[in-house]
Amino acid sequence: MNFSPEQVIEIFNQALERPVTERSDCLDRACAGDTGLRDQVEGLLRAHDSAGEFLEEGMNLIPSGKGQTIGERPGQRVGRYTLLEQIGEGGCGVVYRAEQHAPVRREVALKVVKPGMDSNSVIARFESERQALAMMEHPHIAQVYDAGATASGRPYFVMELVRGEKITSYCDGHSLTVRARLELFVQVCHAIQHAHQKGIIHRDIKPSNLLVSTTGEGSPLPKVIDFGIAKAMSGEQLTDKTLFTAQEMLMGTPNYMSPEQAAMKSSDLDTRTDIYSLGVLLYELLTGVPPFGLRDPFKSGLDEVRRDILDKVPLRPSARLKAMPAADLGKVAELRQSEPLKLVRMLRHDLDWIVMKAMEKDRTRRYPTANALAMEVQRYLADEPVAARPPSLLYQLGKLAARNRLLVGGIAVIALLLVGSLAVVSVLLAREKAAHQQAEIEKDKARKETAKNIQVSGFLGKMLTGDALAVAPGRDLAIVRDLLARTDQAIGKELADQPEVEAKLRSVMGESYSQMGDHASAERMFRRTLELCKASFPPDGAGVAVARTQLGQIVLMEGRYDEAEDSLESARALWIELGEEEGAQGMLTIERLAILRSRQKRHEEAEALMRRVLAWREKNLGPDHPDVVNGMSNLAVVIHDSKRYKESEPMFREVLAARQHLGEEDSPEEARTLSNLSAALLGQGRSDEGRECLARAVAAFRKGFHVEHPERLDATFRLAELYRNAGVFAEAEPLYREYVAHSLVQGGDYSNMADVAIGCLVVTLQEQKKFAEADAVFDQLLAPEFAGSPQFVPVLEMRTEFRSRTGRWREAAEDAARLVAIKPDKQDYYHRLAPALAASGDEEAYRKLCAEILTRFAATTDRVTAHRMAKCCLMRPASAGDLEAVARMLDLPREEGADDVSAPSLQVCKALAELRRGDFTAAAELAAGVGDSMPQPEAAALAVRAIALQAMKRPEDAAAALGRASAVFEGKLPKIETMNLGRDWRDWIIARDLLAEARAMVVDGKTSR
Repeated sequence: MNFSPEQVIEIFNQALERPVTERSDCLDRACAGDTGLRDQVEGLLRAHDSAGEFLEEGMNLIPSGKGQTIGERPGQRVGRYTLLEQIGEGGCGVVYRAEQHAPVRREVALKVVKPGMDSNSVIARFESERQALAMMEHPHIAQVYDAGATASGRPYFVMELVRGEKITSYCDGHSLTVRARLELFVQVCHAIQHAHQKGIIHRDIKPSNLLVSTTGEGSPLPKVIDFGIAKAMSGEQLTDKTLFTAQEMLMGTPNYMSPEQAAMKSSDLDTRTDIYSLGVLLYELLTGVPPFGLRDPFKSGLDEVRRDILDKVPLRPSARLKAMPAADLGKVAELRQSEPLKLVRMLRHDLDWIVMKAMEKDRTRRYPTANALAMEVQRYLADEPVAARPPSLLYQLGKLAARNRLLVGGIAVIALLLVGSLAVVSVLLAREKAAHQQAEIEKDKARKETAKNIQVSGFLGKMLTGDALAVAPGRDLAIVRDLLARTDQAIGKELADQPEVEAKLRSVMGESYSQMGDHASAERMFRRTLELCKASFPPDGAGVAVARTQLGQIVLMEGRYDEAEDSLESARALWIELGEEEGAQGMLTIERLAILRSRQKRHEEAEALMRRVLAWREKNLGPDHPDVVNGMSNLAVVIHDSKRYKESEPMFREVLAARQHLGEEDSPEEARTLSNLSAALLGQGRSDEGRECLARAVAAFRKGFHVEHPERLDATFRLAELYRNAGVFAEAEPLYREYVAHSLVQGGDYSNMADVAIGCLVVTLQEQKKFAEADAVFDQLLAPEFAGSPQFVPVLEMRTEFRSRTGRWREAAEDAARLVAIKPDKQDYYHRLAPALAASGDEEAYRKLCAEILTRFAATTDRVTAHRMAKCCLMRPASAGDLEAVARMLDLPREEGADDVSAPSLQVCKALAELRRGDFTAAAELAAGVGDSMPQPEAAALAVRAIALQAMKRPEDAAAALGRASAVFEGKLPKIETMNLGRDWRDWIIARDLLAEARAMVVDGKTSR
């Protein structure tokens, strides 16, 4: 007999769920030829069928020999507890929601052994679960309160009532992001770690045993439940009763069990079986499905499910998502608040590796503890390197061989014979042809190389004489660009039949473009070089590898990491194939690959690759070679990228000294080293030293790079930012000016950071009260010849804002009107124009604009737009038009969970709307609730209250409110004469105009319009 009562009951319950006609097939699969097990189950089924309605109505109260009853129903008492309702049922136990009466009154969960199931084995397992729960005290594990026995002697225990839903349903029902799901998963890991520390292996981790509720603060609270098949580790005892698990008994839920459980070797289980199940859970939280799908063991066959777990390698989570139909993938992404492609990319690499490491078939390769798995996930959440990596090719081949010994052995024999035969034939052919061909090959190679060198030298001497490609400062860059452009055109004519020569020349030109910072042109040259090398006959393998390395470097500098990885990995594979990975060019490719890995935040891998390059160069080139210094510099960069600033600083200083020893003062290389050293100092919070070092770097960039070079511009902008943040505006101003002046390129377009630099320059000038100079900057950048530039509108927006903050309302209104004309559907432009018109006193234009605002935006459902547009229409009295429409715009509900930082301003608008509609009592009450958290709304609210109280014939209260409004306005708000009203200039206008309106009513006795 190799089965247990629990196993009989489980199969019995499964069979009951199927029609009578399907039960035989079900038992064939479930019992797998075990006639004893099948006889037991069929006996239960026959008894059930013959009982008729007796069992359909459940266990009634039947008198026992002692006059007691068995079976519990809602409303009955068990000990100190009243049963309220049945909330769960397993093979051997029933769980009720119950009410405890003493010593405290509360709702609990009460689990009791089913009537008729109180065998020694079941009771031992039941007591084992109770003891396991009692041993643990953790916020994420259901707590045991009490234990006892029913009147009929069946044991029960009482535990915390967990009101929640299974973890997967909770995550999907609340559309939790991947980050939120991972944070929830970490809490589960900590709970399982606690159980392991108490010597308990859960053995049945699955979504339905992980219930999640929501705390009063709105945070998810997971709880681990059901330790019904938990196992004590060596040295622990959960019950003094005999608890026997058959050697070949299947314990756990098939979709979530570990390979050890599927092998039915329960005596060989340890905590790592729970690590596997945690990996399955994480897989499902990320992808929406378990690794092998949700399969019914009775339909698929239990043996088939076990084979999948034991032998089949599941798809990585990202691959599982990619394999889904588009509609299913879209739904999964939507439930994670993501987009399909973005979700796939998010799971690729780190999360794939974490999940697959947790689910390794070989448990020695899994995470050793639940805490280690939790820490790995936390490293991912913190953007730190993860320890998991995909298994090596050798390991995968070993596993394949272990699973298919006969097939692999046969293939190996055939391959051995084939290789041996080919080797013999090859040797014979080679010997026959070698002598004849070698002489011709050498002669032909010499002729080609001679011709190639002559043509390359002649063409380069003709087109690129002297230092024409140099990019020294002061040189007219247009001349160099023109020379390269003419060379590009001439290549197609003069070298049409010389692809090898053209390839070499385009490689040189690509490097020249790269040095100039023209990455687009450099990429074009390198792609053409790659095409030529691949098309040559025979294909130039080394040339292809060099071109791929050059191309990978360029796209890496552009931030296109996937393309860079493809190109650099292909180049590395070619060097290995050519046997030249350990050569200078092979090491250059590995160096570029190390930089890529660092940008991908794979810091450990990057450092290992870079140290390998540096060791090779020191051995083969000597310690004073420039390439060794470059390798030291790049290693320091890799260490810096991993935020080890204190470690990278002395390395950069060593590189700086080595460059000075090599005579590289004021060179681009020294400038880059100084820039890197500055970043290391700033990373340690040493601002003054970092700023001084970056100033030296900018000086070196000016000597080594032309004015439009991206690296020089970047360093210039960063130095300006450091000065501005330190309040040294006089030093920041010329740097911003330099950046802006040289960001312009042909056609009036700007570089990506030009908009930011213009805004910073204007702020710097404003801080120095240089308003005329700021105007001059805008006039230059908004000249008519730039009207079609993509940056024209952003700069016009900046000038509108600048003029508004400096109190030049009419000029600001002119700019804002131009913006409205350009994009009449953009609410932000009306939000600029309306207050400028109101402040400038152009009542007619303001009223017309309010009418247009209501026409365009009265029906909006966007709360921010509605608030802004309503505010625009309420700034001046008797100008709002349809006040009812304005009031409706202010009543749009706030999205649940959204922050409402504009609440005081919105409250002022609501009060103002009631004031304009003549409901002075409501206006006064709303204004009173604004508070003093923000000075502009506070002053405006007090002014509204003064107007409303005056209209309500309460002059003394109105005068008091007016006095407080005046005090807030004068004491807390900026003065117009400072010409810097700040970002809240709109609310400043509202407060000023409402205060004037209040004074006119309260002091002068005038009536508000």
